[in-house]
Amino acid sequence: MKGMRGLCVVVSADLKDGTPKDLEKVGVYGFVSDGVTGDSVLANNPDKNTDAGQFAMIEKVTVSDTKVEFEFVAAVPKEKDIQQYDNGIGPLLFESLRLVSFPGGQQYGAISPCEMNEFSDECDEWVRDNGKFEKGKYMVKSNSRTKGG
Repeated sequence: MKGMRGLCVVVSADLKDGTPKDLEKVGVYGFVSDGVTGDSVLANNPDKNTDAGQFAMIEKVTVSDTKVEFEFVAAVPKEKDIQQYDNGIGPLLFESLRLVSFPGGQQYGAISPCEMNEFSDECDEWVRDNGKFEKGKYMVKSNSRTKGG
């Protein structure tokens, strides 16, 4: 194996059970495997021995929602021929998926290009669309993105 590459995957899923109240910053947990090889495509759970943690987040789930959509980055071997698949990655197997909300708890949130590299062209474009970028203390202090206010 010559290494891994990250591929963005957009998932649309039906909710088995509704939620008793509106929830924000909901974590997505479970297992995601390559439908052909059976290997895990989650970088935080490469051996599938444990549900190692949150792999995606949904901004909001309301009591009336019957479907959710979320994105995650799948880690697939660089030598996998993805050109043969119409969806750009091939079949995936989702198991034991569940949504978890920790009221008042810290969650990992989506990051902007500016948090990755504030001097990048992507950051300049983000600033044009969203306004001035301000550095935050996201990993050390509660904030609105992580539900801590």
